[in-house]
Amino acid sequence: MNVKILYLYPDFMSLYGDNGNVRILERRLKDQGFDVEIIKRTITDSAITFDDVDFVYMGSGFESNRNLVAKHLSQFKDGLVKAIDDGVPMLFTGNAYDVLGSSIMTPERDEIRCLGIFDFTVIDQIEKRFTGDVVLADTKKNDVYVGFVNRAGVLKGEGTLEFYVTKVIGSVPLTKDGVRKNNLLGVSLIGPLLLKNHKIAESFVKTICERKGTEYKEIRYPHSEKSHDKTKKALLNAEV
Repeated sequence: MNVKILYLYPDFMSLYGDNGNVRILERRLKDQGFDVEIIKRTITDSAITFDDVDFVYMGSGFESNRNLVAKHLSQFKDGLVKAIDDGVPMLFTGNAYDVLGSSIMTPERDEIRCLGIFDFTVIDQIEKRFTGDVVLADTKKNDVYVGFVNRAGVLKGEGTLEFYVTKVIGSVPLTKDGVRKNNLLGVSLIGPLLLKNHKIAESFVKTICERKGTEYKEIRYPHSEKSHDKTKKALLNAEV
């Protein structure tokens, strides 16, 4: 059985090894017995369709690239929204999920209109970047996620954000982060996210199996589990 991964803007939005998320998911899906097709779409494409895809991914990029992507992707908002409403699994990492909010304010005070799927805004600045290791608490699933954040801006509208920031080692000025709707997840963590957070990867694979009507096979990935546990322990025990 074939699974289609739609990889958005891999040439513009693939900093920090975030393309590893696609490779990790591809490996896990192949381990489930699927044939995996990766479809890449970018700025030069005049059409992006979300019909008949099983997973959508976009990684982080330079802020200038993110702004271009926000404008380009807005042409295909209706298809993206329909796919979200239909429950297509999606992952937006780093500053990729900025484009799902209302707007981005650049350091030059230019306002970039975004997709408006979530009610938050991003305000960029150039004085310094906000970087650091972060621990996120997912109270709905009683889980903890770990990773690195590298942002040029702050998010306003925390009421729409999903996860509580419980620990920061660095200069990240976040108390909440991330968005979730149906099977879409957007989160600032980079590096890649699915390597250090095996339960997120497992959740996506389970959802894809369910949507394809196949039984999920329990497969352990001990290196990923160890990476998560080791990172979580080190961050929680670190002095700030």
